[in-house]
Amino acid sequence: MSLESNSKLLKDRVKPMNIQFKDLSYYVQAQKTKKAILKGISGTFHSGQLTAIMGPSGAGKSSLMNILTGLTKNGVSGNVNFGDSPTKSRKLCCYIMQDDHFHSWFTVEETMLLAAQLKISNDSMNMKEKKMLIEYLLDTLKLSQTKLTRCGNLSGGQKKRLSIALELIDNPAVLFLDEPTTGLDSSASFDTIQLLQTLSNEGRTIVCTIHQPSSPIYNLFNQIYVLSKGCCTYQGTPQNTIEFLKTVGLDCPTYHNPADFLMECVNGEYGDYTDHLAAAARQAKWRHDKELQSGDLYGVQIVKMMKTHKEKRPSTTSAQPLSATKHIYPPPEWIRLWLLIGRCHVQFFRDWTVTYLKLAVHVVCAVLIGALFGDSGSNATKQIANLGSFTIHCVYLWYTTMMPGLLRFPQEIDIVKKETFNNWYKLRTYYMATLITSTPVHIIFSMTYITVAYLMTDQPFEIERYVKFMLAAVIVTICADGLGILLGTLLNPVNGTFIGAILTCTMLMFSGFLILLTHMSSLMRVLSYFSPIRYALESMVLAMYSNDRENIACPIDVMYCHFKNPRTVLRSFGMENGNFGMNILIMILQLSAFKGLAYFTLKRKIRS
Repeated sequence: MSLESNSKLLKDRVKPMNIQFKDLSYYVQAQKTKKAILKGISGTFHSGQLTAIMGPSGAGKSSLMNILTGLTKNGVSGNVNFGDSPTKSRKLCCYIMQDDHFHSWFTVEETMLLAAQLKISNDSMNMKEKKMLIEYLLDTLKLSQTKLTRCGNLSGGQKKRLSIALELIDNPAVLFLDEPTTGLDSSASFDTIQLLQTLSNEGRTIVCTIHQPSSPIYNLFNQIYVLSKGCCTYQGTPQNTIEFLKTVGLDCPTYHNPADFLMECVNGEYGDYTDHLAAAARQAKWRHDKELQSGDLYGVQIVKMMKTHKEKRPSTTSAQPLSATKHIYPPPEWIRLWLLIGRCHVQFFRDWTVTYLKLAVHVVCAVLIGALFGDSGSNATKQIANLGSFTIHCVYLWYTTMMPGLLRFPQEIDIVKKETFNNWYKLRTYYMATLITSTPVHIIFSMTYITVAYLMTDQPFEIERYVKFMLAAVIVTICADGLGILLGTLLNPVNGTFIGAILTCTMLMFSGFLILLTHMSSLMRVLSYFSPIRYALESMVLAMYSNDRENIACPIDVMYCHFKNPRTVLRSFGMENGNFGMNILIMILQLSAFKGLAYFTLKRKIRS
């Protein structure tokens, strides 16, 4: 399949789709009063056109964009139609947001390939065809030289082009872009808008917000839609801007950028002309230039598209061409789950801070704690210190597991929001993939730490006690990960770190070691039921001292060892009636509650 056949495939799969909105209003609640952001605006964005939404800050540009994409729904009234359908056609649209968020550990080629696999099933396009499509897109968007570059090392312009390339894989009919030139220099901005113009010439409907473009960039747009104080103050071609302003008594100075003058007028620098501009903008004669009025709009754009591609590079020889009429459809959700699990695995292995460094720290800390407590597991005079080591194990595993989850999810929320909104996968698929991937990692890390500490503190080497001890450590680790994700989806990293530290200290207070459970008041004892560390510590103590363990050795030079009998340890710490199985069950219920609540808070965060 040649590059030209890929180009033909993309063009022929574009479904021309106009966006029509009428009497669109948007109100938000502000201090018990409704504030109008948009006031009954109407308009049409045609297929094969590149439209710019302009206006001063607070004019409602982003609000209009969010309403058209479906990101904002509350407080909106009016009608929005995509083609012949008001709702179904939204799946043929994509929204490229202002900030470009990627997984920094993946290269451009890997990111594109994963997106292709998530969006296009193998039955409709095999892997070779997907790679050829990716090659064509990267070549078209001038990203071929960055194929092996990690996304975290790309420049601002390259990231913006990569965002566009990712959404073009499944060839959407409508593209929305929020401030595509933000952070780019004049040359990169021109290249980006020129690229969007080329894409619109292929029949797509492209709408983007933009501030004050330069004159060359301004003239690249097919239509300008200007908002001011929630009203439409101009909708027409860039070439008609000066004539339009003359009708309301505003003359653009010679050699002045029409875009700058237009923004000055709607900003009120020459007086408040908002009502006059809004009234004049309703006249249909300003909507299209003479060339487009005299002929078929879509046909003119297609002619431009054909001319553009004839000037491009010659095709390269390749495999059998792909039929342009071949149906393209997404893979089933379980395939997407498998792909996301693979992505999470790669990310874990490449991010050395959360894998190799954390594993090394676990080993070092286990050795340090083991050397500090020495033979506390087999010395009857050190049994209080032995329980202290159990408490340290629980708190260490809890805190070192909770914090990465708390800090990682806020960084990924923007990526997940973009990918789920553009129908890469469902949110529950992503969440399930993270759970399936992270759980074995937490199990391996906690087992490594506990094994080293268990052996160095000379605990009884009985398989049953070791397995029970390990089980308690593993479950409290997974529980901590659930709380970390929950806090990460509720709070920002700064507040989350603060609240997480306070919760850890509170759970430690109610663990039953610093103050015995039998010494607490009835109210305080009820609060201890919510501490997973309490159940983990009690499970570890029961694993070590219950089930008729033999007496603990007392040093020869010591006359009396009060904790020589394991039952004495259980009785002294109020744990003689503890139930290991019940403790494990309660911790499983707690981690299930944390994980379940985290999903709903993540879903709420994505939709907000």
